Amino acid sequence: MVCSICRQSGHNRRTCPQRNTTYSDGRVIQPTPPILSPPNRRFLTREYWKTTIRTIIKLKRFVKVLLFLHSNNENPKYAYLHWLKTKDMSSYYFMQSNKLSWLLIKPDYPSLISEGQYIHYIELTNQACLHFHKKRISIKDTKRCIKLINMRKENYLIYWVVGNIMIHDIDENENSINYMGLIPKNGTFKLKTMIGHRFYLVPHRLDLEPPYHPQTDKQFFIEPYVQINIHGDSKKEIYIDEGDKLSELNTWKFNALKLDYLIRELIKLGAKNNDVLECILDLHEDIHLDEVGEWYKDIAGIPSKFTNIT
Repeated sequence: MVCSICRQSGHNRRTCPQRNTTYSDGRVIQPTPPILSPPNRRFLTREYWKTTIRTIIKLKRFVKVLLFLHSNNENPKYAYLHWLKTKDMSSYYFMQSNKLSWLLIKPDYPSLISEGQYIHYIELTNQACLHFHKKRISIKDTKRCIKLINMRKENYLIYWVVGNIMIHDIDENENSINYMGLIPKNGTFKLKTMIGHRFYLVPHRLDLEPPYHPQTDKQFFIEPYVQINIHGDSKKEIYIDEGDKLSELNTWKFNALKLDYLIRELIKLGAKNNDVLECILDLHEDIHLDEVGEWYKDIAGIPSKFTNIT
């Protein structure tokens, strides 16, 4: 900002050294910048009471929810969303100041349970929500983006099991499933998932998606070919070949194609002009590999027509 008095930068008209300058005994008396006033105590008191009132409202809502859950014999962890709003204060208000929270909600419930039962409900709900919160935090930021590569000569329907094997007992229960899509033979399918998810791949003879799908993982008409569990060591590319792994035959094919490509590149760079390497590289002409498609080359990791195509 440029001062409108001296046309200098670094200050404004109010703090300009040339404003109201007076001289006394040959000395220049310059104005001093204004001193900021301290915060208004009334404002701070008002903000303190606003915060206190909001805290009391959150506590009363949380207490109403947990009393409703206990009266209906529901799992106390269902109060988790309300517990999140009070988790930073729960150890203080619920464990050290139970009488305070008791006095806050008692007028709303004249025929309420005893104070001892109320404190017991508070502790049970706090422990259940805290246990659930730790499990939820342990799988936080564990999102994965994987690519399924179908090396087989049949199509597969992809189903996701609703739930997380790190939290729920999926193996013992009948679980709902969601249809994710169709992966064709010699095709790929990208999935956005996270650690703990489970997928089933069910064989499908047609190239079109079916009009209906099973509702649970116990209603498959055809047994799934493979079950894929996403864990911390899961790779970004999962080959559907021998189960969810690359077969030994295709592993050898991939390695042979890569070695063949490297030798051909050496020959292009003039390796045959070397007297030592020439006799070795001549043997490469006696090795004949079967022709493979461009898709197979791309999956094997060597340049193909699909290279650098986005």
